[in-house]
Amino acid sequence: MQHIPSQDGQPEVDDEKINDEGDEVIEQDLSDQDQGEEDNDAGEDQGESFASGEKLQLVRVRFPGNSRPHTFLVGKRNYSYGQQVVAMSDRGLSVGYVNSFPYEISYHENMGKFRPINRAATSEDLMLQREHIHKEREADIIAKRLIEKHNLDMTLTHVEYTQNGKKAVFYFNAPNRVDFRSLVKELVGQLRIRVELRQISVRDRAAAIGAIGVCGLQTCCSSFLKNYGSVSIKMAKNQNLALVPTKINGVCGQIKCCMKFEDAVYVEKKKMLPKEGSIIITAGGDIGRVYRTHILIEQFEMVTDQGRKRRYSVNQYDPKVTPPKDYQFPRELPFFQDETQVVVGLELDSEKAAKDFDREVSLFAEDDGPTSEPVQEEAQPQKQEAAPKPQPQAAPRGDSDEERPKPKRRRGGRGRRGGRGKNDGGSGGSNQGPAN
Repeated sequence: MQHIPSQDGQPEVDDEKINDEGDEVIEQDLSDQDQGEEDNDAGEDQGESFASGEKLQLVRVRFPGNSRPHTFLVGKRNYSYGQQVVAMSDRGLSVGYVNSFPYEISYHENMGKFRPINRAATSEDLMLQREHIHKEREADIIAKRLIEKHNLDMTLTHVEYTQNGKKAVFYFNAPNRVDFRSLVKELVGQLRIRVELRQISVRDRAAAIGAIGVCGLQTCCSSFLKNYGSVSIKMAKNQNLALVPTKINGVCGQIKCCMKFEDAVYVEKKKMLPKEGSIIITAGGDIGRVYRTHILIEQFEMVTDQGRKRRYSVNQYDPKVTPPKDYQFPRELPFFQDETQVVVGLELDSEKAAKDFDREVSLFAEDDGPTSEPVQEEAQPQKQEAAPKPQPQAAPRGDSDEERPKPKRRRGGRGRRGGRGKNDGGSGGSNQGPAN
């Protein structure tokens, strides 16, 4: 277990274990071949220190295959979230992506030194990174074959090449400490580059490789969490979860890291609600025993001494108001009626939320009021000028409408003419009768 101070001043514990003997073998084999690489590693610890209390603009950068993000100075440059950059990681110069928005902190001596981002990643850097991906796959196959050859109790997780391609880092999981000196010698002989083996935990493996959680989203440790782990069963109990491994464990087999950063919200809300099993008196005068709490929606369910099961909002509970000291909850109830369909006090919460919303809207309108008035004044004359435009076009449309009834008259005339013909024919027939 190695203790490494974090770049923002807060101590962290790194679970990575390094075999010093293996590193000595690597340095002896490649001390003459890679003098430039050693010079580069010597400059990794360089950074800038500042006066105490000075404001710093920082941003976090995450490197592929690395389980934790690193903190860098922003400086005068502007970096967007997700932008690919080239910066110095603890493995050397690598291509990573910005994993946070810029934030400001006050510097103090315990923070140590900060390094700036070298530059934004170019197309050449990205092409070189793609080439390293193929080399990493080949090195992964070679390493797994050698692990089986030496019959080592270790599981290789992934391989990472530095940006200059002169160093490869092999990450593995193992239940115990492993003597991999013979493995390192053969890897150096076949790859002809500097080789480093690092033992990591199962949490670091999930954070470095990445996975999809049971929620359907990317795991928190591989996306935005800076510090993870140190999750206890108590945090699961605060969320009223069933202590079943399949429910509370993540893809790494450990308790989900999301419970750690969610715990603060649950603890704060839980303080506002009564404890389960306690006897309280509500704002409406009901006395009963609390048997269930709904933390996120800030509600609780209670069985009153009259045998009514009701659900209350948090505004119905006042910890200062307690039942009489000599009060005893009845052991038997005359009847039991479920009335949890209606939440007592929910209307007050709705009214409060509506008032808060109206207040925020009014403040927003006051801020935008002066800018919105001239826009309305300019829009009014445009509507007045646009109104008389269709008037000159009304005359030709009216002429065409007057011409349209003419064919109707012709059709009506034809019908009447036809009718007259029929009448004439009929009258002709009647005239011919007396002629005969």
